[in-house]
Amino acid sequence: MQLHSLVDDISLACLPQKDEDPETRAEGVAARQAGFIYGPSLIGQAAPFPNGTLGNARTRSDMEVWNVDRTEIDNAVAKDVKVIKAAIAANGGLNTLDDYTDVLYKGEWENSNPLEEAPGIMTNYTQDLLFSMERLSQNPYPLRLVDPSDPLPFHIPDNLTEDITGASFDTLHKSRNLFVVDQPKRYGAASTAYFYIHPVSKDFLPLAIKTNVGSDLIYTPLDAPMDWLLAKMVFNVNDMFHSQMFHLVATHDVSEAVHQAALHTLSEKHPIMIILERLMTQAYSSRIVGEQLCFNPGGHWDQLFYVNNVGCRQFVTENWPTHGAFQSGYLETDLRTRGLINEDGEFKFKSFPFYQDALKIRNVFRDFFTSFVDSYYTSDDDVKADFEVQNWFAEAMGAAQVNDFPDSSPSSLNKKTLVDVLTHFGFIVSVVHHGLNGGDPVGSKATLPFHLNALYAPLPTEKGVTDLLPFLPPPENAVHYIGFLATFNRPFYRTSNRTLEYAFSEDSMLQRLNGQTRDAAATFVDSMKNFSKEIRARGFDENGLSLGMPFVYRTLDPGYIPYFSAV
Repeated sequence: MQLHSLVDDISLACLPQKDEDPETRAEGVAARQAGFIYGPSLIGQAAPFPNGTLGNARTRSDMEVWNVDRTEIDNAVAKDVKVIKAAIAANGGLNTLDDYTDVLYKGEWENSNPLEEAPGIMTNYTQDLLFSMERLSQNPYPLRLVDPSDPLPFHIPDNLTEDITGASFDTLHKSRNLFVVDQPKRYGAASTAYFYIHPVSKDFLPLAIKTNVGSDLIYTPLDAPMDWLLAKMVFNVNDMFHSQMFHLVATHDVSEAVHQAALHTLSEKHPIMIILERLMTQAYSSRIVGEQLCFNPGGHWDQLFYVNNVGCRQFVTENWPTHGAFQSGYLETDLRTRGLINEDGEFKFKSFPFYQDALKIRNVFRDFFTSFVDSYYTSDDDVKADFEVQNWFAEAMGAAQVNDFPDSSPSSLNKKTLVDVLTHFGFIVSVVHHGLNGGDPVGSKATLPFHLNALYAPLPTEKGVTDLLPFLPPPENAVHYIGFLATFNRPFYRTSNRTLEYAFSEDSMLQRLNGQTRDAAATFVDSMKNFSKEIRARGFDENGLSLGMPFVYRTLDPGYIPYFSAV
């Protein structure tokens, strides 16, 4: 399939200071600057959205490509929904907790989710280790260390903590073994949870969950199993909201703002522009789709989730300055800031699956972009002589409203900075995006009954729950929810070279770039294919664990996730 593009230039890439026709080049940049206009942000107040003659043409083109894929996945979902509704009817409804795993899933979504659910995610969801390790794999972004100098979000009596962990609360805190997920309360999904590293087993485990609403109950693993399971489900409502809204800000908004700055300043002949265009395949469809189908009044979000579209927009607006910060989002920088790794990139956990996988992919990106930058810029002086890149950086910090982007001063603008910026750009549209969104939720982090999108009964005012069914979505809502999640999946990308392995393998792109970049692109493919094989070979060890977890983590498989933010 040939993806649409407004870039018709097929000339060889070159830097502006080496262009033999600088006047024509400058005219092209001026035309793009006039044709791409910064329009109002979509879905809250964050990154601007392209308007103008060229901006509108670009968004129409991206929507055309998106609609082709959406039609294919919609047809697959429709087939699956027909089968699943028949299965529910034959079962007489969803009458037990097990029905939510055995009837709703078990291969029923074979067209829209042919990979099926991640091994262990449906069978081991009651295990505390699964719940806690999801913080180090499925959504690591809200987790942080409770530093010994930090105030405590809430307190737990020492005798209770000692019964659970074998150590006092104060000891866990002062030894830097206490962690928290504490989300803003004003969006509705408000629970706060403590996690800890066990002083003997060194397992990463949950300590307590505080609901922050209603009777503001605090649950622990010492509570009755039904109460404790409900508490973890309440937390997952919170986690689902955070992961999806964080992904919108940290991937779509950030990448679009940086790319729009490039559209205003870089020639179509600039090698960086050629790379960015590849990584921004159909990118300007996503927020339009969000406005039209997801976050519109009465849309999917209002129908299915606890926090409505107004709360979602509020989250985007209020968190754009922080979650949208560019350099602060660099992989190690972010994890160090939250106390999850030290200055040497080491972690205290037995395993940190997201970081371990993400680091491998990030390093492959870095290797590619190091070769790419070295091939076009002999020295830092060559970068400083590239006035288009200078203008790009200045535009990003200015009109494009990118937070925490490197400045264009001589002390900042060098080869290393370029490699860092390009590496992070590739990282957010692939790893960060598909680590939280895309095809993973339907088969992993958003599977029912454990990973709830909303509660369908009020929170209890006291402990002693004996039946969880009232809190779960009824059959019609459950099918709607899973079907909605499945529409974000793109299983057919595996056969159309649109997975991360092939990020830099388009012939028309490579023909415009130099030989060193083509060689680096070939190495990129090989490295990603090898890592994909490693992920696909994962299974359970003799203890029933995979990477220290009771489920198989395959979210970041380069042979499955797209190289761009597909939805």
